[in-house]
Amino acid sequence: MRWVLKYAKLRRVEISPDVLRAVETDPASPAWKVIWEQSCHQGTCDAASAVLLPWLATTIAAFAEEQREMPLSLAGFIALDATDADRLTYGGEIEALRGLAVDRLPAASDDPAFVYLLQAILGFEGDEIWGKELDHLNDGEVDVHCPECGEEILVDLVTDSSEITPELPSELAERLHAEAMSAGRGEVAASLTRLFGRLVCADCDTSFELAENLAGVSYA
Repeated sequence: MRWVLKYAKLRRVEISPDVLRAVETDPASPAWKVIWEQSCHQGTCDAASAVLLPWLATTIAAFAEEQREMPLSLAGFIALDATDADRLTYGGEIEALRGLAVDRLPAASDDPAFVYLLQAILGFEGDEIWGKELDHLNDGEVDVHCPECGEEILVDLVTDSSEITPELPSELAERLHAEAMSAGRGEVAASLTRLFGRLVCADCDTSFELAENLAGVSYA
């Protein structure tokens, strides 16, 4: 069987049966890189790659739980960038993939894997911001711009800073923090309070919500 992905601008990308067979039998296969590269480019997945969701749901479910983390992250990105029509068509598969991610989340192999799984869950739920931006936690820093003076600010999410007032200003922030605490991910939980905290610009003393500003910059 050959999957043919029909992309925008009449571009067609084929994923060969050999590649699919390689990853079906080996969750660590380098062939996964081929699927990533054919499906997603510069942080965005082509909508046509949604055709892979049924295959991903079946393939990932067959893996041992500890082998599911990386492919679930890919599936989360693909589901998030699917069209509304495809999210409806593949709703059952998306929900099944979400269930696999939820089940694995408490036992994630490490803090970065926990963040990627949490981000994938948000992707399956259709959160267009945090389904892509949550992994700034793994970077340990994020760039934002002061809404008043436009100064670019590199924010450290790992260590305490007098410039950030830690907060959990929304139901989503509280939910993510609770998930991290429940799983014993104290450092992730602390970083979340900074990501959703309030920042003071060192140049003009303007106070603003870091997460709200990040969303605005990313999706302006």
